Amino acid sequence: MSVPTDASVRRVWLKRVGYAAGVLLLLGAIATVFSRRATITAALGAVTPPAPGPAAALLACVFANIALSAVFLRLLLLRFGRVGSGEMLAVVSATTLLNFLPLRPGLFGRIAYHRQVNGIRVADTARTVVEAAVISVAIVGVLAVVIVVNATIGWSLWAGAISPLPILAVVAISSPWRLWALVILVRYAEVFVWALRYHLAFVLLEAPVPPHVALAFACVSVMATMIPFISNGLGVREWAIGLLAPVLTTHRLELGVTAELVNRAAELLVIGGAGVVAMAWLARRGQTAGLRPPDHSP
Repeated sequence: MSVPTDASVRRVWLKRVGYAAGVLLLLGAIATVFSRRATITAALGAVTPPAPGPAAALLACVFANIALSAVFLRLLLLRFGRVGSGEMLAVVSATTLLNFLPLRPGLFGRIAYHRQVNGIRVADTARTVVEAAVISVAIVGVLAVVIVVNATIGWSLWAGAISPLPILAVVAISSPWRLWALVILVRYAEVFVWALRYHLAFVLLEAPVPPHVALAFACVSVMATMIPFISNGLGVREWAIGLLAPVLTTHRLELGVTAELVNRAAELLVIGGAGVVAMAWLARRGQTAGLRPPDHSP
């Protein structure tokens, strides 16, 4: 039995502190909205009961994000082993739900699953995690530049945002870089779905935001979700959107926080349902199909 090193103990404590900080930030965001509820009473009326069209679209967008993440990660993993499309969707659904728990067990669960069931080495799955992060940061950087240029010189937001897509599509058809073009296109689509989620969340509050603001919020959320030691950007996203709302729009902080809470509520509903079903399916699959003998290679 290995003895925990000082570094491993420190990482565990950092993760615990990060989770606790995220929970406190989330509670603070909820308290801020509640303490200033008089300011947004009219807006909340649009959420209770919610407009059925935008509400259903918001839930669909959350599931679309899960599905696109599954496609994205599967494309990266296929270089190292065989993973089914439905299987990957189940794995992402289950691990995304688990990532709401302290220490983000979903990430480690996914790595362990692919090693045990798909025979993919830990190092290879970990490599795809790093590659996914680099691609996400690069896309957010490109879109951030587009948003700034749009705000300063009035260049068409959508012309700038979609300008890389035709090039990527051509590369994806026939090129040695086909895989990378495909994964970038999929993650690009994910960010646009995030932007649509923010558009819908503010529509539900009867306080719509322009496209460049929704896209800016999407970029911020993608980055917040990647922060180490904080589960799914818990609390950070709420405050980031709340603080940005008065800067980018005429809305107050509490309305921005409320929009993110609406977004988070939709996320929890979809991920909670999909994650529970996925875990049950994966457990049954493991029992009926049996597990692949573990790969003891490094």
